Amino acid sequence: MPPRHHRTVDRIAAILDAVAPVTPGLTLAALADRLDAPKSSIHELVNGLLATGYLVERDHRVNLGPAPFVLTLNGNRMAAREIDRDLLPRIHDAVGCSVLIGIQVGMSLVYIDQLGDEPALEFAARNHNRRSLYGTASGKVILANLPGRDMDALLHSATPDEREEVDRFLTELPDIRATGLAYNPGLTIPNVYSVATALRSPDGLPVAAVCAITRSERKEELPGIGRKMRTLLAGAETIPDASGLRC
Repeated sequence: MPPRHHRTVDRIAAILDAVAPVTPGLTLAALADRLDAPKSSIHELVNGLLATGYLVERDHRVNLGPAPFVLTLNGNRMAAREIDRDLLPRIHDAVGCSVLIGIQVGMSLVYIDQLGDEPALEFAARNHNRRSLYGTASGKVILANLPGRDMDALLHSATPDEREEVDRFLTELPDIRATGLAYNPGLTIPNVYSVATALRSPDGLPVAAVCAITRSERKEELPGIGRKMRTLLAGAETIPDASGLRC
């Protein structure tokens, strides 16, 4: 079944995404303002999320509740739990540039950890912003490692604005599969170039994408940086019970 956006589901996801990074929580008015939506349109959704434990309310502010964490624990689906926490420092020291780890979250890429000094990507990793699967180096590695039916469903679900990225990905797909490396030649953030490869569990299943970031003066080094990352990742330690690139 191909993934398709649903207005109510999208609004619920947007509520959770907006509330999660705000430690003190958000008032209903502040939440409506962040979502650029009438307060009345999200009030009942917030009530339902409160009733099911996905949100909690304290001092007239809503915050993330325990239910998402219980789902994660029950399903053992958090790719971050499978990743050796010393991995990023080892790769960072070896390649000498910023490094990020990304996973698939629904139809998006989310960076879950980073090490380096690239401000825009540090922000994305700290705040777990959703980014394109189709245009980022990490997203392309994730797509290329999905089973064919799953990859096709995601590609068919791209919006008209994303079709150019999808066409570019399909052109690059044979090389990604042949080399295990995907690139972003400064298309997402000007003058920021990246190469990504898959982090695999001991049983060979991909659990995340690892991405190295450089500026234009080092862009010619990206293939070598990517190969070095692949060599390092071949011996990386992950929890054997890998659940794949998705969370």
